[in-house]
This record gives sequence, C-alpha cells and structure tokens, in this order.
Amino acid sequence: MIRLGVIGMGARAIGMTRLLLQADAEVRLAAVADPAEGDIRARLMAAGINAGGTTFFTDVDALLHRAAADLDGLLIGTRCHLHTPIAVRCAPAGLPIFLEKPVAISVEQVAALAGAFAGRDGNVVVSFPLRTSPLYDEALRIVASGRLGVVNQVQAWNYVPYGGIYFGQWYRDFDVTGGLWLQKATHDLDAVRALVGADPVRVAAVGSRRIYGGDRPPDLTCDACDRAETCPEGPTAIAARGDDGGMGRGNHACAFSSSIRHHDAGSAVVMHANGVIAGYAQNLVSRRNAGARGARVTGYLGTLEFNWYSEQLTVIDHHGREVESRKVTVTTGHHGGDHVLARNFIDVIRGVAAPRCTLRDGLVSAAVCAAAQRSEERGTFERVDLPRFPGACVHGSAVG
Repeated sequence: MIRLGVIGMGARAIGMTRLLLQADAEVRLAAVADPAEGDIRARLMAAGINAGGTTFFTDVDALLHRAAADLDGLLIGTRCHLHTPIAVRCAPAGLPIFLEKPVAISVEQVAALAGAFAGRDGNVVVSFPLRTSPLYDEALRIVASGRLGVVNQVQAWNYVPYGGIYFGQWYRDFDVTGGLWLQKATHDLDAVRALVGADPVRVAAVGSRRIYGGDRPPDLTCDACDRAETCPEGPTAIAARGDDGGMGRGNHACAFSSSIRHHDAGSAVVMHANGVIAGYAQNLVSRRNAGARGARVTGYLGTLEFNWYSEQLTVIDHHGREVESRKVTVTTGHHGGDHVLARNFIDVIRGVAAPRCTLRDGLVSAAVCAAAQRSEERGTFERVDLPRFPGACVHGSAVG
C-alpha cells in the first residue's frame, strides 16, 4: 500500500490526488492537512474520492508530527507563496514529495529550498505537466535527434484563453503568486530550457497593463458595483456571451480595480549558456479559439513548431522539400502531462524511477522567472541567479 499525505487540498491537489488513486490501486489517501475539513470532505466526495479512512489535520506541523512516520509520500498543493516554506518544513521527513509550481516565488525562497533539499532532492517531483505531455515529448525527441541541426533560436508563446482568473479570482493577489512570470511563464520557460539543453543566464522582460487594472476600489466585487450591468466582465455580459475567460461566472473581484499588479501582456528574451536565444510572449486577454500555447524551434537544417491547444506538430526541412505534420491527441489534463506525472510520482515513491521533472528544474525556472519580474520592474537586463545545488547538472544539450 502507498499511503499518501496531502498538504493544502485545493482544486489542483484534488485533481492530482484523483489521478494518483486511479493510476495505482495501492494508493490510499491517508492524511490531509487543511483547516477546512468539512468543505474538503464535501469536495473530495464530489470528485469521487473516498476519504472515509483519511485522517485530517488542521496544519502541516500536526501532520508531520503525528502522521509522517506512517506515510509513503507527500503532495504539497497549497497556494504559491507557501510552497517553499512548507516544503522546507517537510524536507527532514525524507519522504518523496510532489511539489506544485512555482516551487518558489523569490530568489530568497529559491535559495532556501535548494539548501533544505541539498543531498535529498532525488525524490522530489515538480508539477511541470507540459514537459511530460506526449506532444512535447515528441517535439523534444525531434530536436534531440539532430533533425533540425544546430539550433540558434526558440520562440515560445502563451495566449491564455482563461486569463481572467488572474484578475477576478484569488490568483490576482501578487503577494501570493509572485506575479505572472512565476505563475504562468514558469511552465513555458522550463519547457524551453529543456529544448535548448542549457541553463538560462540572462533575461530582459517587459510587461504592460493596458486592459485590466484601473481606478476602481481595491476590494470591489460585482455585487457591490454600480457598473456591473454594463461591465464587459460583469455576470450579465459573461452570461450573454457564454464565456467567462476565467473571470468567474458569478460574483467576483473587479478586474479594473486599483489593486491589480499583474501585467496583462508580457514579453521576455532569454539568453542561454550555449548561446541559444529564446523569446517568450504571454497574453492574458485572449479568448476562445484565440488561445494558443507552444513554440517554434529554428535550426540550420529545419524548423519545428508545436501548439498544445491545436495538438499539432510540424517539421519543415530547410534544405529539402519535406514538410511533416501530425496531431498528438490526448484527453487527460494538461495535455496528457498530469497522467504521466502521477505515474512518475508513484514510481518515485516505489523507488523504481527518477523524477521526470526534478527539483532543480523547478528551481531554475523559478530563478529565471524571478529575474524576468525584476527586469520588468527595473527596466534592466537581469542575470539569472541559478540555485547552488550540490551534485546537480545541466540538461544534456539537445540542440547540436
């Protein structure tokens, strides 16, 4: 039996717990640390998860003190600013950990997390499902095969069709998320780094807030707003168009309030240690079929382009006539990556596999995203403060 403990049972943790239970009949939800036991039990039941034999604790320290010795693995699914401090508290227990992204939201947290897990990082799986998705696996295989020749540039993008969640829901809280470089780009820049085959060393980033934010009261919600009936992000307009873009269909926080600190569009240029230049753009006001997420990888012999939303991958040979296109269709969460991560975490717990997405992967991604945030704020080209992680190595080059 695999006895799983979960710290912070939010929507993401519930989804991953369900996948873990489905992936292996030996997995049991043994313990949960979350102060809202009644609400969590109801949500687990709604998700089809039997919590009849689960012990609930109000905080992480109680779980670690009373239950850690009987657990086989931990899943940390708290809000973003707590990922590092809770993981640091869990490190001495020596249990395999599934850690949600971003693993850290500041350079100080990056250093603290690296220090806490020095020498024991081999049993931490970081939640980077895009990089374990079948479409991305195929893209990485093609790059690593040498078919593109020497790669000199990658251009990645994320046009988010549910971007309203970062302005109308709790994700709007900058102090909790660390900003949208850490909240969104952490996935994409990690995927780019693996394609490039080298660590990021410098980054320049800009952000713009031309749509959301404004002069409305900081704590305003739709039910208290005199403009709710005519606002394009109010419940009336959302119901009429049938798409909330992540904002929330009912009462929600005002996306045009003075408390908004997130950019609604951002672009970055990242220089990697092997000289490959990567560009990245994210836009949070795209809707419906305007959503797109993927990358174009350019080499001397060919170009590869893939898009998770269209499930399409295309390779164009530069010195021949061949153009190859294929679809990689999946039906599970995060383009198939969540299922792979769940299986990988179980195998890590059993001691039969290494993490597909390592703690160092998470730390490097957090470091480059934190540098992008500094660059946006300061208007400077920023050095990436890579984590000092004894025994760690850079991804093997996949770019020739």
